[in-house]
Amino acid sequence: MDFNQTVLVVFLVGSVLIVAAMIGVAATTRGAPQPQSQVQPRGYALRARWFWALGAATALALLISLPFVPYPSSAQLAGAQHVKVTAQQYGFVLPATIPARTPIIFDVTALDVNHGFGIYGPDNRLIGQVQAMPDYVNHLPFTFSKPGRYTVRCLEYCGVGHAYMQGAFEVK
Repeated sequence: MDFNQTVLVVFLVGSVLIVAAMIGVAATTRGAPQPQSQVQPRGYALRARWFWALGAATALALLISLPFVPYPSSAQLAGAQHVKVTAQQYGFVLPATIPARTPIIFDVTALDVNHGFGIYGPDNRLIGQVQAMPDYVNHLPFTFSKPGRYTVRCLEYCGVGHAYMQGAFEVK
């Protein structure tokens, strides 16, 4: 099962559970109306349990996903090679080749207006991005494991030539 099918299955199961919960609520509220003084304590207790359940679910999701954070540690970046990238209307100044399997830190800035610096892999999928801003340097750490031609595209509207603003480099 590929990623899209997994997302679809999770969505459908979640939808069925939500509809079942709504039907359950509708079925339990068919009685005569009760006075507020009887309903309020039970509602507050339910709200408190719901709050703690959501808090626990959020903490659990954080703990499960924390090992998969895509940012490298500072120890991994200690020997990284810095690559200077300058964006300007309507192109990028960057090296023609970048070494494979070497930690790289792109030092990205702009000369004129804000630009987006998006790196697309050989399969034309976005693999990393950062803002390019005048008078500021953003850092994008990355290690290229697959050799090939990588395309850089502007991801923020920067003027009339924005659609044609791109660059490329070869990973060897």
